Amino acid sequence: MKMKKAFLLGILTILFINCKEGGDRFIVNGKIAGDFDRYIYLKYNNTIDSSLVLNNRFSFEGKVSQPVKGTLYPGVPTSKDPMTLGIFMLENSTINISTIYSERMSNGEKVKFLDIDSISGSKSQDVRSRFDAKLNETVHSEENDSVKKVALYDNLHQFLSDNPKSTMSGEYLADLGGFYNQLNGSELESLLKLIDTSYQHKGHLNKVRDLITQRRLFENGNTPPDIILPNEKGEMTNRLSFNGKVVLLEFWASWCAPCRQANPELLNIYNSFNNEGFEILGISIDQDLDAWKAAIKEDDLSWTQVIDSLRSTAKTYNLNSIPFNLLLNREGQIIAQNVKPIELREILKNEL
Repeated sequence: MKMKKAFLLGILTILFINCKEGGDRFIVNGKIAGDFDRYIYLKYNNTIDSSLVLNNRFSFEGKVSQPVKGTLYPGVPTSKDPMTLGIFMLENSTINISTIYSERMSNGEKVKFLDIDSISGSKSQDVRSRFDAKLNETVHSEENDSVKKVALYDNLHQFLSDNPKSTMSGEYLADLGGFYNQLNGSELESLLKLIDTSYQHKGHLNKVRDLITQRRLFENGNTPPDIILPNEKGEMTNRLSFNGKVVLLEFWASWCAPCRQANPELLNIYNSFNNEGFEILGISIDQDLDAWKAAIKEDDLSWTQVIDSLRSTAKTYNLNSIPFNLLLNREGQIIAQNVKPIELREILKNEL
């Protein structure tokens, strides 16, 4: 009888410890500040769960095979309601999250804002927060591109070496390797070798491999694929017709805010160097013909424009983001890529 009681006591103790610490499952205990008394949603992997918020509190339970990105939605994830999301690293532990909810107008629409105020209990989230803070300190705040590039590579090299099996490694390499357009094909390839690809999301790996292909394709001295697309009048325009001039292939779209922001300075540069043999070929990936033509008129763009509504160049040029540009010499060879206006002006002073 004593043995039976001891056995039951042991079982209860194990259950208590597992319940308290999360065991091989995750327990998310959440608080939400603000006027919110409906369902909040948690999405991770291919799973969507919901929890009714009562007295400004909610909770989720489940299990993941490895730490993954979890996303809190203040509305139905499949809805088209504008909202901001709470993103954190979800793992099998007890995680405490404090969030803040608010609603306010943005661009004429009511937007649901959900911000994470604090989070504890997720070791992978701690790792993520430390790395993000280091990036802010050494990369995001750096204005010198050459210094930024070295810092970006060094930070990624250290993180991937320390966390080869973390899904964050593939995510960071895909996002940072592409977003800054700072790392070349050899650098991306060496970084990819540091991580255990069996633990990474296929989408992240495919993006990194596409970036490597793109960087290799557009190394200085290479000749890019040909472009034959219709201009504003519907006439077919061939990139090769610009040979003999220094040409900037500028990929953009009317809805791309960074593209539009660069246009005024590009226009100044074009007006300064056009008579000396400089041309720009704007390649839009717009699908709305009217929006494309309206943007050209609004920004007063006087250089040749073509449109690729079928996104054929996305394949031949391995495009994964815009703005993107290539600068070609008079022989049609690449001499620079993703050139900023201030850099373009200096290069043209030497080339023309």
